[in-house]
Amino acid sequence: MDKIIEQIEFSELLSGKVLDALSEEQKETLHDWEQKKNNKEIANNILNDNNFSEWQQKIDKLDTMEEWASFLGHMETASEKPKKVFNLKAQKWISAAAAILVVGISIFTLFTQNESHLKPIEASSIAPGISHAELVLSTGEIIDLEDSKDNEIQEGTISVENAKGILHYKSEGGEKQVEVKTNTLKVPRGAEYQLVLPDGTKVWLNSDTQLTYTVPFTGNVRRVELKGEAYFDVSPNKELPFIVATGNQEVQVLGTEFNISAYSNDNSVTTTLVEGKVQVTNKLSTDKTILSPNEQSILNKEDNNINKLNVDTYPYIAWKEGRFVFNNVNLELFLSKVSRWYDVEVFFDDESLKNLSFTGDLPRYSDMTNILKIIEAEMSVNIKIEANKKIHVYK
Repeated sequence: MDKIIEQIEFSELLSGKVLDALSEEQKETLHDWEQKKNNKEIANNILNDNNFSEWQQKIDKLDTMEEWASFLGHMETASEKPKKVFNLKAQKWISAAAAILVVGISIFTLFTQNESHLKPIEASSIAPGISHAELVLSTGEIIDLEDSKDNEIQEGTISVENAKGILHYKSEGGEKQVEVKTNTLKVPRGAEYQLVLPDGTKVWLNSDTQLTYTVPFTGNVRRVELKGEAYFDVSPNKELPFIVATGNQEVQVLGTEFNISAYSNDNSVTTTLVEGKVQVTNKLSTDKTILSPNEQSILNKEDNNINKLNVDTYPYIAWKEGRFVFNNVNLELFLSKVSRWYDVEVFFDDESLKNLSFTGDLPRYSDMTNILKIIEAEMSVNIKIEANKKIHVYK
């Protein structure tokens, strides 16, 4: 093992020699190594222009994942038969060193290219989200509501009006029974949309969200299925409870206003009550929790426990009012929420940056760079932007 480590170390020194990146101490170490038997010849073979081009071509053809798995397999065998692994011939040693050299330079080149693509906040622009969604009809037909705005859509015998970012199903009222259809409204990242269901219930859908429902509602309940985040203003009807299903949770109401955040990649489902009263049920354990105004339930997806707490509801519903409001949350959570709206990815240079505490009330419809400038100034971090789609946070 010591021999392999030594070979890797001197391969790195050879890479440094090509890049002219060696310290005086490293140069001296490499010089001493080259004076030993066969080492000078090995170094010349590796650094030979023709050999280097040949190694580059071979490396380009390698399946690196497969080769790494093979290497790990050999290393496991090495513990039983060390002599067969560690007794490397000069040719194999040259191969290993040359491969490291090529890969090292490739990584160096890639890194410097990526660095050149990073721009300061002032040189970038990231527009806010827009009103955009797709409606999936019962037939499977997908309608882009941006293309169909100001138009009326027909779903069976029910008319659906689409205008100014609101999809409005016309109430069935006292009409005779019609054929039931299932619709899904899908809102992508970087967008939002509003919906008025046939019973008059209003729904605000946040970015990366979809809602599935029947048209019209039938039976003795009004049931919808949510993935993502939405705010509900439920039309009162004591005879027909309104149920929102989100994975292993159900929220049942008669008439009320509440917000549910149930993104698939989040660790919990959060239900925040503004008005009225709701019953939150964990379908796995059948545990039930009653929420009153200014209360919130959090369903932990790992242990399926529901916790209830008193909260200021505004930070949880401010998104539908055009604001980002956060009170003492970590920077990772804040940027995760914001990134859905601006449809960007966030990368942290250091894990410790994720835990920085953030408090703020910021506009939702402004350029994201305005928010990033505030974060950079208030939290003493450096932020670079790549192609207006990737946010890099540094110390």
